Amino acid sequence: MLIEYPSLGSTVLDLATGRQRPVSRTEEVWYEPKSGLWRDVYRIDGRTKSEQAGKCRPSPTQLPCGSDYPLSYLRPYPWPPATSGLHVAGRGSFRGHPVLWLAPPKSLRTDKKALMSVSEFGIDPRTHRIIVERFLIGRPTGGSVMVSHRPTLPSTTRFLLPAKPPVAVAPNPNFEPWAGPVFGYGLPAARESLGQPPLWLGPRFRGLVLRSVRSGVYRQYMAGPSAKPIRYVRFFYAPAGTLDFAITIDEVSSPRPWFERRGPRPGTFVRFGTTNGSLSRDGLVLRIAADPARFPLNAPNALALGRALRPLPAGLGTVSTLYEE
Repeated sequence: MLIEYPSLGSTVLDLATGRQRPVSRTEEVWYEPKSGLWRDVYRIDGRTKSEQAGKCRPSPTQLPCGSDYPLSYLRPYPWPPATSGLHVAGRGSFRGHPVLWLAPPKSLRTDKKALMSVSEFGIDPRTHRIIVERFLIGRPTGGSVMVSHRPTLPSTTRFLLPAKPPVAVAPNPNFEPWAGPVFGYGLPAARESLGQPPLWLGPRFRGLVLRSVRSGVYRQYMAGPSAKPIRYVRFFYAPAGTLDFAITIDEVSSPRPWFERRGPRPGTFVRFGTTNGSLSRDGLVLRIAADPARFPLNAPNALALGRALRPLPAGLGTVSTLYEE
């Protein structure tokens, strides 16, 4: 199964030219219901961001793995649609696929002020599997999720799994728990943590100042008990005179966590709306989070940030703006 996600304002910026284009996001899912084996590959701009494999097992605390997103796309939609509060709004096609359009009653349609909500589904008339989900995202923009179902896997298909399979849950490539115990504060600890100089914006950037630098360890619980902890560094910038979050920059080197197999193409900045972005440089993968009120991550700001990043100077012990070290 191939899932194509809408760009929803996400773009890829060329840091040299400033040109931008919509970013592609796809997810490939293989699932064998009888054995419960699954494999999930999530790509952004054609580059593998995460790759997972596992085996569903019965759990007394959650629904069967095949009922969870995204494996639920492989199941027929509940029929008749009235059981889920929808009705057949008509027949049509989407990218050449015949579909039955299912829609909620008009009284339950998305409020125009809502940020995002599913407006209608297009399902295969024969299998009742979801082909497309259409969204209303604010006004007037819209988007859709396209689901392409592939033929049944041949009996010779093999799934390669770790020696110790991970926890039996459905794959979720958007789960990015960059958190864990902090073992050091300040610039010297950050310089030693990744095995190479991390990238920073300097002590001051666009009216913001560097307030904290933390070095920590992310424990890869979702990747199974044999996965090694990953070291990361986090830079925290705030408006001068405050401790209010404006920008955080998380960095990892090698090895990388399972949800960051490959970063964006070098020389580019992948921007997800005005709050998140990512780039890779010199063997590092950086994830940027921004407060849209203090530093909206629009195209000009993303370009300025990406171009301003530079290696932390050797021998620099501290800067006067640091609050926590």
